[in-house]
Amino acid sequence: MVKKKQHNPVFKPQDRYFINEQGWWFFTIEMISGPFVSKPDCVDACRRYIQKREGVL
Repeated sequence: MVKKKQHNPVFKPQDRYFINEQGWWFFTIEMISGPFVSKPDCVDACRRYIQKREGVL
């Protein structure tokens, strides 16, 4: 039996990251936020935003 990797239901396929000359940004279907100094900072901020949005925090 093959187990499928479980996806975190809080994250959606529309949640993405990008970088430009100002820094790292994340965007969701509702908003864009940034710039962040590093990708880990951006990912953490995105996770916090999504958890608040979904009522987890």
